[in-house]
Amino acid sequence: MTPFLRHLWAGLCLIALPAFAEPAPTPVAPIQATEFLGWTNAYRLQNDRVEAVLVPALGRLVHFAPLEGASPFRLEPALQGKTPSEGETFFNVGGDWFWPVAQARWAEISADGKDWPPPAPLADLPWTCSAWTDAEGTACAQFTREYGEPLNISVSRLFCLAPDASALEVRQRIERTAASDVPVVLWNVSQIAQADRIVLPVEEKSKFRGGLKALMGRKPSRKVLVRCGDAAVYRVSPGAETKLGSDSPRGWIAAAKDTNLVLETVANAATGPYPDGGSVVEVYSNQGLGYSEIETLSPELALEPGTVLENVLRIELSSTEAPLDACPLADAVRVRIKP
Repeated sequence: MTPFLRHLWAGLCLIALPAFAEPAPTPVAPIQATEFLGWTNAYRLQNDRVEAVLVPALGRLVHFAPLEGASPFRLEPALQGKTPSEGETFFNVGGDWFWPVAQARWAEISADGKDWPPPAPLADLPWTCSAWTDAEGTACAQFTREYGEPLNISVSRLFCLAPDASALEVRQRIERTAASDVPVVLWNVSQIAQADRIVLPVEEKSKFRGGLKALMGRKPSRKVLVRCGDAAVYRVSPGAETKLGSDSPRGWIAAAKDTNLVLETVANAATGPYPDGGSVVEVYSNQGLGYSEIETLSPELALEPGTVLENVLRIELSSTEAPLDACPLADAVRVRIKP
């Protein structure tokens, strides 16, 4: 985590950890809401390299791209500028979003006892947002949302873009506000349009055979899932629907489309069991729907009132000179991942 984020988060946390004890720098200029693809209350974070756009009405990061470039995130054209209708639990517009409860728990809090679509307590609702630039030129936006019964949590996501960065740092936080029996998790999902390949870390001492666990159906064949040392590369194949989990504590995942890369790294301070048998990062890929989801997770914890669960997510854009085959792509991702 950068020194900037250590200072800033101290001023925003209700319960500050010692590592974040220094006072936060004072914002020097607010960032005003603007229009983006029909959404009138969007916030842009920009520097000389990239721009990010957040829409609090959706609670999503909908665009992250080089200036004048294309975003890797999928955005459903028919839903651009729109918001969920009343009672709609999952508004599949794309982008990057967050769920505070693991899917294995959804049936427990669903009226019909099913784990899809998301249950009513997790329904897509507006988040509140404030955005500003600090004295160092870092642009930030903070999303916040309250979840009532049966979760009883307050959630925040703080997005920051430094002046010379091609990466967003996202500080994510859940605080339990009242008693609840529902464990929580920091589960982030980025929906990538038409990805060619997904790269995941694998460990020799993994609990999963070959370092990866098939979370849906069978593990893909070696023709489309290639092991490259301490990484595996999944080639998105026609007609395939796949979900894989990695229990690697290195906590990174990447998606490639042509020469463009999206790299995500999660840093978890909390300890405890991870969802889906111990998965730290996951990929869900549905070639028929035209997207893959790269996902990061925290440990799943049964928080007591007044206690918190936090992590830091880094979303970085990069590129290669030419499209790469599996193992050269894994090499390219390794050298770009921040320790």
